[in-house]
Amino acid sequence: MKKSAKIYIYSVILIGASIGCYSIYAYFTSWGSNWVAELTDFLVLLVLCSITRAFPVYIRQNQSMDVSFISIFAAVLIKGPLAAVTIAIFSTPLEISSGETKNSPKKHIFNTPPIKTCFNTSNFILSIYLPGLAYQFFGGVPGDLTLPDVLLPAFIFIVLTLFVNTTLLTYLFRVQDSVKFGRTLIKTYLMLLPNVAAVAPIGFFLALILNLPGGQYFAFLFLAPLMLARYAFKLYLDSKNQYYKMIQVLTAAIEAKDKYTEGHSRRVEMYAEQIARAMHFSENRIEVVKVAALLHDVGKIGIADTILKKPSKLTNEERIDIEKHPAIGLHILEDIDLPYNTKEIILHHHERYDGMGYPSNSGPEKTPLESYILGVADAFDAMTSDRPYRNGMKKEIAINIIREESGKQFHPDVAKAFLDLMKTAEETRESAEVVV
Repeated sequence: MKKSAKIYIYSVILIGASIGCYSIYAYFTSWGSNWVAELTDFLVLLVLCSITRAFPVYIRQNQSMDVSFISIFAAVLIKGPLAAVTIAIFSTPLEISSGETKNSPKKHIFNTPPIKTCFNTSNFILSIYLPGLAYQFFGGVPGDLTLPDVLLPAFIFIVLTLFVNTTLLTYLFRVQDSVKFGRTLIKTYLMLLPNVAAVAPIGFFLALILNLPGGQYFAFLFLAPLMLARYAFKLYLDSKNQYYKMIQVLTAAIEAKDKYTEGHSRRVEMYAEQIARAMHFSENRIEVVKVAALLHDVGKIGIADTILKKPSKLTNEERIDIEKHPAIGLHILEDIDLPYNTKEIILHHHERYDGMGYPSNSGPEKTPLESYILGVADAFDAMTSDRPYRNGMKKEIAINIIREESGKQFHPDVAKAFLDLMKTAEETRESAEVVV
């Protein structure tokens, strides 16, 4: 770990620990003679926070959405930021969360590096305390959930909580891995904001329930359908991951026919995803591109090995045969339920921008833009990989070919996005060499 990263981490931990100690002291000493009711409320909120922290929703491998914001937001609304910070601290050692897969070991503080636990807890503290002060500054009163008075301070708390949390993490990536701070911060913030905005109303309703007489009991009843919804969403994600793994297995079976194309589909997927992101595609559209990239050569199962592995130039008849692989792929996949437009993208991934491609000789008016993305990704990997009849080109030569063929073989917008990516990657590599 870099020295600058260590200094930053320990600074955040020191600040977080100081605020945490102050919050615990100030909150517990504020109970006074009403300590029995306050203790009951504290224990209920602590249990609720511990339960929600123990069941994160895994969006993809090593990336999860923590729904404990529901209970923390409720604590801020009815008890204030000092109580919320205290609950966050006390729930940390009680957190025992399941892994991203069934076979993954459970995660807790005893198998997590102490520095990681301390940094994450300090980040949690700062992400509650500072926005909590803003909540009170803009008129938020703990326990007063009167509408519409509570809306503005609650909105400010939600926005600032995510901002502080994202900023602290992004700056760590900046000092440790030299990522671009501004771009990464904005991208991460906008990606997570819908998730936080979606669970915030649940936190508000939980606070309303806790404010009712006997609300502590109703809160657990309220939490039950939420956990059921979380379980249903987890089943959906598990099935989606399984579906994606099956596609990868099918891809591996395709590539097993020819050692020269091993890893080709996965690399095409990687390049295609990068291009799609550079062209600001939505996440759903990027998912379609990735699936199409993995399956773009599935039709080669129906092509004879003598053609696929031929060490010399193909005859006209052999070229006609190999140009059938997109149509064969469409036939193989016709009974499989794939994301919207995936099959059409696969069918047309060898079309050219000038209308001279195959199988339809169609131009940009009839060819999906995603097919052109696959075309660039496929061509670049094919040019830079070894084949039976030639060695792979240097990347610089392949990049120049794509530049020269922009507007001819390749869609100009796709080619530009790809060339910009290659330029950025080269600049990053040169910067790293200078640092070293």
